[in-house]
Amino acid sequence: MASAVTKLRIRDIQIGHSSGRKGTFALAVDGLTFDVAANEFIAVVGPSGCGKTTFLTAVAGLTPVTSGELSLDGRQIVGPGTERSLVFQQASLFPWHTVVENIQFGLKAHGRLDADGRRRTLELLELVGLEGKGGKYPRELSGGMSQRVNLARALATDPELILLDEPFSALDAQTREVMQEELTRIWQADGIQAGKTAMFITHDVPEAVFLADRVIVLSKGPAHLVADIRVGLPRPRLPAVKRSPEFLALVDEITGLVMNQSQPLRRMTSDDDARLAG
Repeated sequence: MASAVTKLRIRDIQIGHSSGRKGTFALAVDGLTFDVAANEFIAVVGPSGCGKTTFLTAVAGLTPVTSGELSLDGRQIVGPGTERSLVFQQASLFPWHTVVENIQFGLKAHGRLDADGRRRTLELLELVGLEGKGGKYPRELSGGMSQRVNLARALATDPELILLDEPFSALDAQTREVMQEELTRIWQADGIQAGKTAMFITHDVPEAVFLADRVIVLSKGPAHLVADIRVGLPRPRLPAVKRSPEFLALVDEITGLVMNQSQPLRRMTSDDDARLAG
């Protein structure tokens, strides 16, 4: 489904912040470079605290880039924009709004809640498996259903790029598996969401391999690129692929790369010196 046309361009970006009373500058991302093609699904993995979410919020326009180039469709990203939608770990639905009203929030905020917007809402309800649930309130929804609403809300404004920050991490294992399958189904489907480019942050390597066309492996912080691995598994991608030798081999390879980044360096001892000398 991916195109050869570059959608998101990342060139030698640095992202940092001042910390402490003395304003010491600390880098979270250092020299990160890669491209994302149009229609491509990218997963980003790496050790905890390596800067994955910081990078994602920079792409969303919520965190400034210290240096380097970060552009979408050839236009520099300098702040939030309607061409990007962000799906957070928590659904964060407005409890006083119904499912339909939550989905329509972005459309209403941008003055786009017209007949087409209302029709799109109904189509999205069906797409995410919530047909007939539009009048319910968040308190009446399960965790998985809430994240379906969250995803539909992100798709409602018809963005060019969807950014997902560990959207299934708060779900139980069974619901998480179901939502992985649902997200794959939604992304692969023809229709109103067709042509979307996605970037997905996760700590779960099997999840990354199952969902993505490519897996970007980041180093421990400050983050830089360790590996850019293409997932050659066929689409449409069904749950049975998780049992294939190709899937398991990719999971092993990427897990090894992440774990190598997570291991602390061990100091050399006199025993090490003696062993090397011998």
